Amino acid sequence: MTNQFPEYVNRILQALNDAGYQAYVVGGAVRDLLLGLNPGDFDLTTSAKPEQVLAVARAQNFGSVDKLGQNFGVVVLTVPGHTVEVATFRGERYGTDVHRPAEVWYCERLEEDLGRRDFTVNAMAMDVQGTVYDFYQGREDLQKKIMRTVGEPEQRFAEDALRMYRACRFVAQLNFTYAGELPFNIANCRELSLERVRTEIDKMLVCPAAAQGLRLFMDSGLVRAWCRVRQDGHDSYEPVLPELGHLFQLPQNNKFHCYDAWEHTLHALDNSPRDLTIRWALLLHDIAKGLPGVRKPNKEGQPSDHGHEAVSAKLALEILTRLRYPEAFVQRVVWLVAQHMRFAPLLIRGERTILHWVRGEALSGKFRSEAELTEAYTQLVAVFLADMGATWAGKKNPQLMAEGRKLGDLVISLAQTKMPVRTGDLHIKGGEIITLLQPAQKNQIGDILHYLVTRVQNGELSNEHEELLSAVKRKLERNAAL
Repeated sequence: MTNQFPEYVNRILQALNDAGYQAYVVGGAVRDLLLGLNPGDFDLTTSAKPEQVLAVARAQNFGSVDKLGQNFGVVVLTVPGHTVEVATFRGERYGTDVHRPAEVWYCERLEEDLGRRDFTVNAMAMDVQGTVYDFYQGREDLQKKIMRTVGEPEQRFAEDALRMYRACRFVAQLNFTYAGELPFNIANCRELSLERVRTEIDKMLVCPAAAQGLRLFMDSGLVRAWCRVRQDGHDSYEPVLPELGHLFQLPQNNKFHCYDAWEHTLHALDNSPRDLTIRWALLLHDIAKGLPGVRKPNKEGQPSDHGHEAVSAKLALEILTRLRYPEAFVQRVVWLVAQHMRFAPLLIRGERTILHWVRGEALSGKFRSEAELTEAYTQLVAVFLADMGATWAGKKNPQLMAEGRKLGDLVISLAQTKMPVRTGDLHIKGGEIITLLQPAQKNQIGDILHYLVTRVQNGELSNEHEELLSAVKRKLERNAAL
């Protein structure tokens, strides 16, 4: 087949070939091209040693960066507008560190280099002529849509425990099935950096088939793993996501729910935009269901989890803080979890009730601007619709789903047009108001702006320039008459 590499990649391959070295595109780029996808980046492997790669680069006027990578046989070349990692054929031996090899050596054969890689679909190479080199049946596994390790899974995962989380991510990315024994040996994860694990979970959550990856995440036992956290020079160990475990096969009220709690969570995720904040909120939105003090039978004897959203929000705060997410991200996800049940009763109430809700959030101090408030409600609408879409209502009542979307649009519109959070959200400038004030009144500008924000939030004024300007003039006239 003819290669589909960009021109800058072909330039590097051809330059290495012309200098007498083997050179290939390797890994994910080959996999994606064979699947008919556009690779995000291109990694190269070559028989040339790092110093030989650099010599070729100098002769071709390529730039180079990341000299530290040369210790592992990697040179990063820069071709105008692009960077490409070029790695020398190498083998690896792992010691006690579950992520970094204890020893790296150069090898002579492409087959040996590919044999150290994680999964068969990532262990293929392609040369500048488009010839595919596949020593481990990666192409066959692509056709079968399976993820399979190169060699024995136990050995591959013992070498690099992060590969277990990468398996979940690739399953989610490609919508493949993992073709190996479960559960994994999660004891190997203990020395993994929690940050690295978190990164893989984040990547998995925004994949097209996130639910498929999360099923492996659950079935493999990785939700129960512990990982290392380094802080102030000391190591401690934290659990990853054991709180998810009890959702597996947890029954729900079958009057409203067509799935158990875990499958409901997964279907809701797949119904949602591929936004990390939204997907974390959906992953955790029902985390408290089934817990003591939350789960109680209703009068029909069906399981009920009244008030679970408040407890889920508390757990979300604990989980995301433990996983070391930034505070702003944590607070937004917690807010989404806490609010996700607010829409259901609003479907039978009017705009006045909705406006009261939005106004309360605008005044809560949780948001810094109208834009931030609008963003939050836009995300909340996505959570609400994804959640409802994974219930009987979403499956069998398109009219109710349509009403839910209409309600969501209304809430977003109210946040965007009728609910300034701070004076800077007003459609009038302080300088305009100052021109209307007498010298002795200049210190009143803050009070006047606050007065306008309050009246707009109360629905007494619209946030329109001319109406705000008229309101200021009327207030000044009243004050002058006193």
